[in-house]
Amino acid sequence: MKTKRIGSSGLECGQIGLGTLTWGRDTESEEAQSQVFSLLEAGGNAIDLSPAYSDGAGLDVMSDILASGAPRAELALILHAGITPEGINTGRRSLIQSVRSSLERMGTDYADVVMIAGPDPLTPIEETLHAAADLVRGGFTHYIGLANFPTWLAATAAQYVADHQLFPLVALGARYSLLDRSAEATAFLAHAGMGMFAYAPLAGGVLTGKYRHTIPPTSRAATDHLAWTVEQHLTDSQRSLTEAVTRAADGLARTPADVALAWSLMRPEIGAVFIGARTASQFDQALALDLSPLPAPVAQALGEVSR
Repeated sequence: MKTKRIGSSGLECGQIGLGTLTWGRDTESEEAQSQVFSLLEAGGNAIDLSPAYSDGAGLDVMSDILASGAPRAELALILHAGITPEGINTGRRSLIQSVRSSLERMGTDYADVVMIAGPDPLTPIEETLHAAADLVRGGFTHYIGLANFPTWLAATAAQYVADHQLFPLVALGARYSLLDRSAEATAFLAHAGMGMFAYAPLAGGVLTGKYRHTIPPTSRAATDHLAWTVEQHLTDSQRSLTEAVTRAADGLARTPADVALAWSLMRPEIGAVFIGARTASQFDQALALDLSPLPAPVAQALGEVSR
């Protein structure tokens, strides 16, 4: 697997990361452990974790995996912080406590990246950023990133940490795929020296083509708690785009998933795309994809129809 520097930082991540949305609910510990070791064997290292996923059960699964002998030093654990039962709270006390409790739950002393989980309308961004600086100084994390921030607020934060020499922001985390390019911010990220962690790069599995004609009974779209990740990408216009991806894949003798991920990874700002596979077999299939750059005319055509 290719690795990429995240923005202008020294952090290196494999281009395919492991999402843990289903861990502890739809994905048992044994399956999750197989995913982690498959990731390492493929040359990857990045794992996206959050206390919001399955009510935090994924953190317990990560603890089991580390206790079973997974090499912590070879992993890049990317932890979302500032999440409470009431919503996003990135005040100093809440943010620091969120990180400490998640680390304790996972049985590790540090996260490689703490992602501030989203904008908090009740807390000044300056307070949040100074609290994040304390997390870096205290050794709780190596890097800080922003998840689900609008571009204008991410730019404000990046300028503030630069002006006050707090720490470099390394990444913006956002849902990003051919079916959802709303977070595209190439020029800003290049200016700020930040990369992007792309969540849902296959749009809940829609870009694999599995939902073109029906909803498989064992798919996430057939569950009450994950159907929302799929339904939002089944509009008529998005179905048309999925068909375009499928036609491109047929012409290149590749799979739709391969084409969709390869297109995203051709974007210079994308540091890693995170695959939240339910089973070890599904994740192994993602790791086995070609992911070589698409021919320029194909990439351009998909970019134009997805705008």
